[in-house]
Amino acid sequence: MWSASFSYANDTKAISGVLDLRDWNAETQSIVLLNGEWDFYPQQWLIGEQRNQPSHEEKPVSILVPGSWNQSLQPGNDTPYGFGSYRLKILVDPAKEQNYSLRFTSIRSASTVYVDGVMLGKSGQTGENGLPYVAENRPYTATFSSIGKRVIELVVQVENHMDSRGNGIAQPIKIGTKEAIEKDRWLSLTMQQLVTIIFFVLAVYALILYVVGNKDKRLLSFALLAISILVAILVGSEEKLWQELFFFPYVWRFRLTYLALIGISYGLMGCVREPIKRTWPKWYPTLKIVCLVSAVLALLLPGTLIMILLPFFVAMMDSLILISIVSIIRVFLKEWKENIFIMLSLIALANQMIWWTFTFATEVEMPYYPFDLIVSVICFSSFWLKQYFKVYADMEKLTDQLQRADRQKDEFLANTSHELRNPLHSILNMTQSILERESMVLTEDSRKNLDTVLSVGRRMSLMLRDLLDVKKLQESPPRLELQNVSLHPIAKGVMDMLHFMTAGKSLRLINEIPEHFPHVLADENRVTQILFNLLHNAVKYTNEGKIVVRSEIRDKYAHIFVTDTGIGMDEETMQRALEPYVQGEYGKTMAEGGFGLGLSICKQLVELHGGELYFRSVPTQGSEFVFTLPIFDMAATNSNGLPAERTARMESVEALVAVTSTLYAMQLEKPVQQLVGRPRILIVDDEPVNLKVLETILTGEQYEMTSVVSGKQALSMLDTKEWDLVITDVMMPQMSGYELTRRIRERFTLTELPVLLLTARSHPQDIENGFLSGANDYVTKPVEALEIRSRVRALTEVKKSAQERLQMEAAWLQAQIQPHFLFNTLSAIAALSEINLERMRTLLEAFNNFLQSKFKLHDHNQLFSIEDELDLVRSYLFIEQERFEERLHVEWEIEGSTDVKIPMLTIQPLVENAVNHGLMKRVDGGTIRIRIENKESHVEVYIEDDGIGMEEVKLKTLLEKTSGNSGVGLRNTDQRLKRCYGHGLRIQSKLGQGTIVSFRVDK
Repeated sequence: MWSASFSYANDTKAISGVLDLRDWNAETQSIVLLNGEWDFYPQQWLIGEQRNQPSHEEKPVSILVPGSWNQSLQPGNDTPYGFGSYRLKILVDPAKEQNYSLRFTSIRSASTVYVDGVMLGKSGQTGENGLPYVAENRPYTATFSSIGKRVIELVVQVENHMDSRGNGIAQPIKIGTKEAIEKDRWLSLTMQQLVTIIFFVLAVYALILYVVGNKDKRLLSFALLAISILVAILVGSEEKLWQELFFFPYVWRFRLTYLALIGISYGLMGCVREPIKRTWPKWYPTLKIVCLVSAVLALLLPGTLIMILLPFFVAMMDSLILISIVSIIRVFLKEWKENIFIMLSLIALANQMIWWTFTFATEVEMPYYPFDLIVSVICFSSFWLKQYFKVYADMEKLTDQLQRADRQKDEFLANTSHELRNPLHSILNMTQSILERESMVLTEDSRKNLDTVLSVGRRMSLMLRDLLDVKKLQESPPRLELQNVSLHPIAKGVMDMLHFMTAGKSLRLINEIPEHFPHVLADENRVTQILFNLLHNAVKYTNEGKIVVRSEIRDKYAHIFVTDTGIGMDEETMQRALEPYVQGEYGKTMAEGGFGLGLSICKQLVELHGGELYFRSVPTQGSEFVFTLPIFDMAATNSNGLPAERTARMESVEALVAVTSTLYAMQLEKPVQQLVGRPRILIVDDEPVNLKVLETILTGEQYEMTSVVSGKQALSMLDTKEWDLVITDVMMPQMSGYELTRRIRERFTLTELPVLLLTARSHPQDIENGFLSGANDYVTKPVEALEIRSRVRALTEVKKSAQERLQMEAAWLQAQIQPHFLFNTLSAIAALSEINLERMRTLLEAFNNFLQSKFKLHDHNQLFSIEDELDLVRSYLFIEQERFEERLHVEWEIEGSTDVKIPMLTIQPLVENAVNHGLMKRVDGGTIRIRIENKESHVEVYIEDDGIGMEEVKLKTLLEKTSGNSGVGLRNTDQRLKRCYGHGLRIQSKLGQGTIVSFRVDK
């Protein structure tokens, strides 16, 4: 072994208690070991108050040092327990004045050292001078001077009542100069500290790799091996480093030492468990059990038995190390190049363990020898580094493959999405067409099935959109068009978009963002997308309750909260919720499904704005998602209140406005009378800048434009005059463009008042929501001047065509005289000429008035006094009474006079319809009642008859253009009333009981 070359000078030995060092040169020669024959006084103290008197002092016996005193304490009794005194006379040259040091490493189990009767050191406490015995075996040093001395008397008084092994002076005592002893001690301490630091670092390194790595249990075994070796060095080595810092009871030092030996064996087996399992598959569990049982024994057995079992623990450790080495050699022999370092490491470790066993058993004094351990550590580290670099190279290769596969996956999904969009939209369009065209003939189940197809198709469309968005975000982050953005209208508009998803659910969408909440610096289109995805996700996983959007300001950032009362998420789902293509287990309980991309897209878009997205959730109670956006800061903007990076673009827009204004300046100066009859356009937008741009673009088209900043103002403006087109932004506070459009459609058809929507979003789902709300057309921002002019011109032409149709219908109603009415009236006049000339003249006068009103040319958009209309009705009813006589009864109930005006031919067609289709269908005729109620703010007109009435099914479709159940008169009258007053005809009827037709005229 390499360690055999390290030794101390030991040519001189003590003989009969005397050691001759007169020829020893301490300055040039090595440290001397005080080995040999010492005088030993069993059961006696040579120094101290309880020392034996010279007359009674027994003769000493000769004893070898180092060695066991068991056979010398009591004649004929081999015992380790008792006390005694060692004495050695050291002969020195008096001419060599020198300071010497003695180094004591192991004296069991308490000792006190005297030089020439002076106590210089001790370990533990001997029972001399009546003091209590305290066991301790700790290294110590004693220094003395040899000035003027020929003989130095060294007395070591030892006592043991604890250790059951061979006791006394167990390790050689060193003598040398003070400098030599200190150097030897420093070298030993340094080597032991170096090894302990190395193994501590290795243990920590292995534990870190286990925690952050793939949880390989071999790392834990290696950490246990390193820590066990560390404990064995600190507790059981020559310097016993732990005893320099902490006090250990004597027995616990042995317990820790044996536990360390067991840990070395168990950790080594864990490091090479695969080779051991292959070589001795049946023995491996038994070996583990042996280690565990040994550990329990080391902790629970009395101290005496633990010391007796020392050979067992040492033999077990050596056996397990040998088994491990043999297993590795047998398994790794075919791949020795790959495992050469681990084999060298284990061989070096085994060599160190064997050397420790040898020195411990033979009690040979050698300098501390750590080189086998260092070689083992270097080899083992080399093995792990080699494995690491191999794993790293494999990981890089696999990473490249995974990245290529990921790119191919994304490209495949993107291409598939593109390919699926067209057939999917075809399916949706055809399904929607069938549902609308065949709604009257389809059964309820068929309509529900088609609605389900549309719902599933829309979800698929959203999924495809998310896939395309992810692809775009991966290729390059979008350029944000930062501007001053209000959150309230965006939230309102998004809720309107998702309104269709709440059908069939007991769910409320609540917007609690204040209308005057501070604006944020963001891209309006992207903020809309973020809110849409979060709300869509919340609606998807919430069946009942509410979804609330609210906002707060914290540290110059707006925090937007989206809270739902849905199914919530568990801890595992929350940890992965923001990753792409990830859906938690909770998604399995929902019908919607999806790719799990919405939240990932939101996270990326929020971070592009400099904010963050976070959330919290409780299973079965709901979730709350929060994202932050920077508050709009006026100090960071230019004079127009816009971000600096948008200055150039805004200047271009303003330049366009200025040029447009100049080009049409001449037209703006035309006389007012030339502008009469221009189409009236109502523009609705909460941003004054947008209103200015639209007004400027449309100025040269000869439109009469009015601008308002809210949906509520727009609805009030509809009552002031007739409008030809409404242009509205989608995202507005309080009332979104979608809601405004729905409110308009309650009063006007698509042709009576067209609506053009403006928005920054152009997804098919957004466009579909707009058309479902009742819009005629859809233009995305930023608007192009040519596009907006073309679309406005087309829509105003639609309104113009609708007006012309109404005028033609009104003119046709005015000029219409049914032939049978004319012939019957003339026949009645002829009959009266022979019976009653006075009645004939009255009838001729009424007929003349009726014909004059019918053929009189009027502006059909003009309003007439209700009295003129009633005169026409009286003439008509007089003629009909002359014809039908007792079959027709007329009742008038007019409350006072009124000066209200109504469109021409409003009441007369209703009266004519009641007479011909209600009363005269009965054999005995009936009564018609014209009732006018004069209210404070309006006039109510009622035409009541007790004719045959109508069925409920016919009544519901009476005013529809395609119903085929009514003529032009009712529909035309209804539409003209709606255009003038915002509300049309009200019809009530019961089969066999009669009909009531009424309308309201505002004053």
